Amino acid sequence: MTETPLFELRNVYKSFGTIMATKDVSLHIGQREIVGLLGDNGAGKSTLIKIISGVYGPDFGEIWLRGKKV
Repeated sequence: MTETPLFELRNVYKSFGTIMATKDVSLHIGQREIVGLLGDNGAGKSTLIKIISGVYGPDFGEIWLRGKKV
């Protein structure tokens, strides 16, 4: 039996002018998972968190919460 993921990003892209901040990001977080986000400076971590929290909308891609597209 497979649980519906708590949260998913599917192929998310975000750019600011000619700067590509995130490119083809997919993320799957299960119901009882704890996740950390690591990366080099300039890797798009802050932009990704802002997309997840709703500050920015993705230019392309999908955000799913508890099995529903948001």
